Amino acid sequence: MDITSLQSTFPDLFIKANHPLAAYTTLKIGGPADIFIHTKTQNEFIDVLKFLSSEVKAFSDRNIRGDFAEGREDRKKLLPSTNITILGNGSNVLISDSGIRGIVIKNTSADITIDSGKNAKTDFSTTYTQRMENEPDKYLDFTKINYDESSLPTSLTTLSSGTPLPFAINYLLDHGLTGLQWFAYIPGTIGGATWYNLHGGSYHFADYIDSVETFDLSSGQIKTFSKQELNWSYEHTYFQQHPELIIISTTLRLFHGDTTLAKQVRDAWIAQKIKVQPMNSAGSCFANPALSDCQKIWGEQKSTGWIIDHELGWKGKSVGGAQISLQHSNFIINTGSATATDYYTLLTDIQNEVKSRFGLQLVPEVHLLGQF
Repeated sequence: MDITSLQSTFPDLFIKANHPLAAYTTLKIGGPADIFIHTKTQNEFIDVLKFLSSEVKAFSDRNIRGDFAEGREDRKKLLPSTNITILGNGSNVLISDSGIRGIVIKNTSADITIDSGKNAKTDFSTTYTQRMENEPDKYLDFTKINYDESSLPTSLTTLSSGTPLPFAINYLLDHGLTGLQWFAYIPGTIGGATWYNLHGGSYHFADYIDSVETFDLSSGQIKTFSKQELNWSYEHTYFQQHPELIIISTTLRLFHGDTTLAKQVRDAWIAQKIKVQPMNSAGSCFANPALSDCQKIWGEQKSTGWIIDHELGWKGKSVGGAQISLQHSNFIINTGSATATDYYTLLTDIQNEVKSRFGLQLVPEVHLLGQF
């Protein structure tokens, strides 16, 4: 993609070449994007996606016809057009030291629309998760604040994908809707929460999803999927296998619950997390191993943090400026000078040690962007 065509088509947008990305992540780690675009509204986001989709198709068609022979100057100006990365709040990613090839779009659209209708029926059900803490007095205790809202009436609300999750939680509670209080103190966006199927306590984001509006880069069309059309599971969504589908907005079915209680839960959840979840991290490093695997070794479910702390004894272990957090062993922090190589080396050291000692293959929750 020739950056000059982007800049001339969207003169009011922030579009830069070779733009550093570390500042857009919670880890403050990462090299540059070949092309960086910042969209602030949903319309800007969609317009850019439409333009990129048409350019990708045109480039593909020209390749098929052989219009761009090897060595032609006009071909040399083009970056890999299919490399389009959407960056939300950068809270669950590790960007390589060499950066990200292609185009990175920082999407900060933040529209929220609440449907005035009220539905007395709900088919609310939770996604299975092996998320737990073996030392709730030391880490997080889900059971203290958990309660059931599934019998309450609901309303639909649509949120654009760039909406910050903390803002959405507070806004919706102030407007009488509950359900997202379980996801407090997670510095992501609605798009990221949908793409990851974010978990908070005993709940997953997909538990509340009604439908997802997407832009299909391959066809240039907007497609809406109902919750039932998509596969949802612990740390997995349909979108992870279909990168051509870019999330534009998500419609949630939320409860007309006790907002006073929900706000108390939000605050209690934040108070617990502040003690054990450092913000100079990319969130939890690994998913918890499956119950069946843990039972073979310890006779019960164990969390990854417990394994790293008690079995490896690696709390505080460092590689360069990356360190296993003293607050929680399933977090790796940037002490101030960490590189992506430092972080990745420590991450893989943990994986290799657990695999060697217990035969367990830990699955990273942190998503790697760029070359590693």
